[in-house]
Amino acid sequence: MRQGSVGMRYVMSRQRLHTARFIVIATALITGLLSPVPCPVAHAEELKIGYVNLAKIFDGYERTKASEAALEKQGKLKEDELEGRMAELKKLRQNLELLGDEAREAKSREIEEKAEELQRFRNATARDLGRERDRTARDILKAIQDGVDSYAKANGFTLVLDSRSLLYATPAQDVTDGVLKLLNGPAAAKPKP
Repeated sequence: MRQGSVGMRYVMSRQRLHTARFIVIATALITGLLSPVPCPVAHAEELKIGYVNLAKIFDGYERTKASEAALEKQGKLKEDELEGRMAELKKLRQNLELLGDEAREAKSREIEEKAEELQRFRNATARDLGRERDRTARDILKAIQDGVDSYAKANGFTLVLDSRSLLYATPAQDVTDGVLKLLNGPAAAKPKP
């Protein structure tokens, strides 16, 4: 129960941090635009602000879908191999009952070693698939960031924010579909599994 409250405090602390960060940015922008005192923001070219729904882009990005399919296929192959090893271990255990005492003891050690090997294989597989999933997600997020940058520059945006850090914005400022179209478009690189 104590860990849950620590975790909840952490989540609430992160939410307060995002809210405080947004307030500071919004205040700076508003103050700069409305202030009679010369301010670089006020005299800069017109601000063009947009926002994206990063989760929607990640889920709708074709490269994400291709990577998920490749990881699922890889996971299925490892699962099949694991099931084969488990069946072999089960067969060894069943045959153990038919042996004499000395042979049974020797086979018991072999079965124990196989069971430990099976557990190591299971752990290594989970670890490797997790690392691959993390590496792929980092690569995809980098590609999405590059896509947002390209879209913003090509369309004259001064600022593009993640929708999770917004308290309010009009749908007209949502550029998620435009970025997704750019990422999935014919000029985009072919998905890397």
